[in-house]
Amino acid sequence: MAATQIPDILRTQFARSQIALSLATAADDMPLCLVNDAFTRLTGYDRHQAEGRNCRFMQDADTPLDQIAAMSEFLHDKDRNDGRFPVLNRTRDGRAFLNLVFLSKLRDLAGDLQFVLASQFEMRTGSQSGNDRQLTRSVNDVRLAADQLGLIMSDSTELIARSISTLAKITVRDE
Repeated sequence: MAATQIPDILRTQFARSQIALSLATAADDMPLCLVNDAFTRLTGYDRHQAEGRNCRFMQDADTPLDQIAAMSEFLHDKDRNDGRFPVLNRTRDGRAFLNLVFLSKLRDLAGDLQFVLASQFEMRTGSQSGNDRQLTRSVNDVRLAADQLGLIMSDSTELIARSISTLAKITVRDE
């Protein structure tokens, strides 16, 4: 499934989500192909500034190298499908924020990586319970969209219970 073939219902779920979501293609340097309004509010970057670029554009010299390495290792590990990563990012106006990023690899039925789905949360004191509620709603919305599209989603309730940024793994069927 090419990036231009993102199902409309998935685009709709992105638009409805109150959680910052982004979708990157598996091609080349994994550029973002879809971000939602919550992402633009969190980062200050509008769609035109974010889409088509690798999400590294939010990192700078202050971003710890071990944070960058952890995400890179995950993305290159063919056996891992989900991961959670704190990363120091910068908003468009230069404000530093600790971004808790949950990444989920979306594969077709042949097992080929098609997209990487990310949910992002700014880690602030006292924000966890609100993020948990938003995440539960978004997971349910994405699950509904996945069912309607014939996508396969496997739950990870243990991760949902432990993490404010967990989304289920989605496997994209060949069309």
